[in-house]
Amino acid sequence: MVRKPQKINRDVAENVYRFIEDYIFENHKLCSTSDIVNALKMPRRKCDKVLKELTLKGKTTIVYGGRGKPTIYIPTYMFEEVLRIQCKPHWIEKYAFKEKVRITKKITEMKRKISHYETLERLLYGTGEPLEDAIKYAFEYLEFESVEHPQEKDSYDVSFIYHGKKYIVEIEGTTKQGSKEKVNQLDGWIKKELNLGMDPNKIVGVFIVNHFRDKDPEERGEPLTEHAKRFLKYHRFLFLTTLFLFNLIIEVSEGSLSKEEARKMVVEGEKYA
Repeated sequence: MVRKPQKINRDVAENVYRFIEDYIFENHKLCSTSDIVNALKMPRRKCDKVLKELTLKGKTTIVYGGRGKPTIYIPTYMFEEVLRIQCKPHWIEKYAFKEKVRITKKITEMKRKISHYETLERLLYGTGEPLEDAIKYAFEYLEFESVEHPQEKDSYDVSFIYHGKKYIVEIEGTTKQGSKEKVNQLDGWIKKELNLGMDPNKIVGVFIVNHFRDKDPEERGEPLTEHAKRFLKYHRFLFLTTLFLFNLIIEVSEGSLSKEEARKMVVEGEKYA
């Protein structure tokens, strides 16, 4: 009896695709099949089938592979974006059409304006570096003092100053709930600052989560696991969802809330049971 090929579960395929995308954003490098297998605890054969289907459907592209080599996948939209970019020689500007120069200036200005809104919209779906950049941008928009996003790997995600206190921010963008591991990571950054001589009365920990980021905000559940809530209470950290921050920005941009009022609401944090 010939066995019929098993259909790949749609949710499983989506999880694999999402993992590849998140891995790139969070680690700034491409992932191999082994990375997917180990992270998702998936049998190798099943993972290969899922990846083959994603590639056949045009959702992923193989960028490296071969006998005895790891197979590297990338979302197709990312791959196509890379191919679109071809470095122009420096002398080409001498031959630019005048009309093109005029149009380019307009496009550049419009892109700058659109970028403002798109960066803030990333608060609702982002993860990794893009989300961290969006939160830094949001704090700058609200005019917090000394907003920083350290580039070192062994550091907190974002910090800012408010009324003489330094707020250390740990950020998580996840398709699940905010985790206690991230809360504990925040505790590590606070201890690191204290070891450097920071006044304990002038440092505050803030945990920001973009929970269930793949879902419409109206359909999202509780932002924190029970363990995360307990550890937040234990450490007395502030907590915010990116949705809360996004809604503050909307109110400020529409003129129904001042930036100072928004800053006060940020440093008060959200309530959690």
